[in-house]
Amino acid sequence: MTDGSILGDLTVLDVSHEVPAAYCTKLLAALGARVIKVEPPSGDPLRAQGPFKDDLPNPETSGTFLYLNTAKQSVTLDPATPSGQALLAQLIAGADVLVEDFPPGTLAGWGLGFRVLAERDPGLICCAITPFGQDGPYRDYLLTEIIAQALGGLMYTIGLPEREPLKIGGSPALHNAGIAAFTAIMAAIWQRDLTGEGQQIDVSIQEATAFTQISSSLLAAWTGEPHGRRPSPMVAAQDGWVTLGLEMGVAADIWPRICELIGRPDLAEDARFSTTAYRRENRDAFNEIVDEWVRGQSKEAIYHRLQAMRTIAGYVATVEDLYANAHLRERGFFRELDHPVAGPARYPGMPFRIGDFPAVEARAPLLGEHNRAVYAGELGLAAAEIVQLYERGVL
Repeated sequence: MTDGSILGDLTVLDVSHEVPAAYCTKLLAALGARVIKVEPPSGDPLRAQGPFKDDLPNPETSGTFLYLNTAKQSVTLDPATPSGQALLAQLIAGADVLVEDFPPGTLAGWGLGFRVLAERDPGLICCAITPFGQDGPYRDYLLTEIIAQALGGLMYTIGLPEREPLKIGGSPALHNAGIAAFTAIMAAIWQRDLTGEGQQIDVSIQEATAFTQISSSLLAAWTGEPHGRRPSPMVAAQDGWVTLGLEMGVAADIWPRICELIGRPDLAEDARFSTTAYRRENRDAFNEIVDEWVRGQSKEAIYHRLQAMRTIAGYVATVEDLYANAHLRERGFFRELDHPVAGPARYPGMPFRIGDFPAVEARAPLLGEHNRAVYAGELGLAAAEIVQLYERGVL
């Protein structure tokens, strides 16, 4: 903690092209690690993913890249060339952690496999994030978010029972794999601090996704019946969707108060709804009664009223709802960062806090912004050498 941050004494080399690795190193950078993002001369492929500012494609205004690469440095390098591989080896020599997502065996083919690197630096932590891991019959197969959700078993639980499975919006499987890699790296750092030994970390996106549907696996293991798709307990309010949780555990002394709240005190004496089990058994009749009350209320009013009675309730938040959420504002979850090309924008914050250590907040780098500082200032390349590398397409 040389600069007062948790990982301020670590250098991380991010040689990746996909969301999981970028998200992993984003979290490391937020804890103070110096993260050097190694991009191809044409730019990280994530720079070509939208959304773009003003809907105009620009490698410096990709919302995906800007979010995933906050607080990092950027150098350009083509590791497929002999000169690029030599420079990559020098960059790795100055790093504590290497994060990469090349197809299995790629680095070994360049003479930079873990065994070689570990001989040079026994304390190096190498983390590889790939679709299916470094071994096994699927190791060379490709994967996207929807395939991760499908093969990881997550989609089996999403949607209506009588319809096709549905993909969850966004890329939760890829981000979850990044969290898995981050967690493993933090454990490896702790182990290295104790023993001085580095580690080889193998993260499979499929396995990280399969881990998230643990309820289905447990149900199948204990009952022989997998947890399939079930109807969503959502009801329509004035301005959106809410889930009331009234079919879940509600204390016996609270149920009459809920009946009063929804204007149906008589339900407290109705045997059909007297217990959680009965409310589930008579779900259709129960929902028909509750719907009448819900339709006349705003989703946030319903949420606060039921939560104030210590019952489970929630609503489907839009992006605007998240920005306006008083709780998230109070905790400072969204932070505004300015960028010399993309301009100011609000970014979601960290998914956790560690004591009083503040998250490192800094904009994403411009393409190759730190080339001169790293290659000349740290590796000692002369200006003429750097120019030649640019001319040959290595940088």
